[in-house]
Amino acid sequence: MRQKEKNKIKAIGFDFDGTLIMSEDRKAKAMADVFKEKFDINKGVSAAYTKLMSDGKTRHEKVVTLFKQFVKRKSTLKELKEIEDHFGKHYERELNVCPLFQCTNIIKELKNQVNFLFLLSLENKREVKKVAAHCGLAKYFDEILGGPKSKIENLKHIIKKHKLKPEEIIYIGDSNGDVIAGKQMGIEVVLIRGKFNYQQLLDNLQADFVFNSICDLPHDVGKY
Repeated sequence: MRQKEKNKIKAIGFDFDGTLIMSEDRKAKAMADVFKEKFDINKGVSAAYTKLMSDGKTRHEKVVTLFKQFVKRKSTLKELKEIEDHFGKHYERELNVCPLFQCTNIIKELKNQVNFLFLLSLENKREVKKVAAHCGLAKYFDEILGGPKSKIENLKHIIKKHKLKPEEIIYIGDSNGDVIAGKQMGIEVVLIRGKFNYQQLLDNLQADFVFNSICDLPHDVGKY
């Protein structure tokens, strides 16, 4: 980590799905189950959903894309809401067993180093709060944010509400969408590279810091 003025970092944010919990496969399965139950579509949804997960799309945007691809017609607002709500129930049920990554104890350590710790997800905020509370993570975060707002909108909220400067925040995520959102807001981004296999892709993303796993994060990152 490059040296900065001591205690300059005042807030640290964590992406939820894929960074703190191992949810990608479960979410893809949940979305496939929804399309099977609603439209009797049995193939391709899981793979298509997986491709969408790294792009920073909200749940609504993912559902709109999948509906056009597999149902082959324009959806109604009622249909989109039913799919999103149905997926939300699957999401909560699939994550009921708390598939946490190792080394989440780093959250406790970082909480003591900064003024503010936040959790940010693209999934529905109400559901994320329930899952985080069920898994024992909610107590460490001062604010938990999620859909239907985008990550950009929620990061703007963090900056405005807590009177922070972008350079006083570090955001930790695992996707190109996380890097893009942080860069757009002028926030330094730590990329957990678990799913990235190609160095050229990592170079193109230009994350500020890259680690192989959350376990590799410096435990004093909040002091830099």
